[in-house]
Amino acid sequence: MKQGVRWGVRGVAGWAALVLLARCGGDTASEAGNTRCQESSGLERREVAVPPAADSYVEEGQEQAVFGGDRKLVADNLSRRSAFLRFDVSGLPGPVRQATLRLYAMDGSTDGPKLYPATTDWSEDGLTWTQRPSVTGGPLGDVGEVPHGSWVEYDVTSVVTGEGPYGFALINESRNGVDFASKEHVRIKWAPRLVLSVDAPASAGCGAAP
Repeated sequence: MKQGVRWGVRGVAGWAALVLLARCGGDTASEAGNTRCQESSGLERREVAVPPAADSYVEEGQEQAVFGGDRKLVADNLSRRSAFLRFDVSGLPGPVRQATLRLYAMDGSTDGPKLYPATTDWSEDGLTWTQRPSVTGGPLGDVGEVPHGSWVEYDVTSVVTGEGPYGFALINESRNGVDFASKEHVRIKWAPRLVLSVDAPASAGCGAAP
């Protein structure tokens, strides 16, 4: 297994977009009760799943933006295709401690793509081979064999440090490409996710309804 990457078959519960809220104290909503709750609270680790704002792929020689609505993201060196994703991170309850990009491989590969940081000034309806995002750094992860019907995880903690836009490029040097599910896929549970582990005040859920 190559550095920066994990894969495996996962259930929906392993990556569902949950923000875990803590409840403190009893049912009373008195000022004194809330004060005691806040005073006794520290930090807790929470998981936030961010869906992509945009995702698509491009093909060499194809100068029409026709893949933005596809249900897949293709990275394949045989037909010279590269995939791109953009995430807009906002409203975080605390600092990011870990960031993971999770993708579902509908069609596997003997040698999956490398993941790179990329520019974010693009839209799905304007993406072509010549107008594709630029890579802005070295590879964040390199996938080896990707089984059919498996989850692939890239550790992107080094670049996702807080709120803001983040872009990624999937570039495959192998002629045996891979098809990942896009955000347009009918099976929503297969959609890409940027999963963030954050430290947040444990008192944020005080007085919340069950």
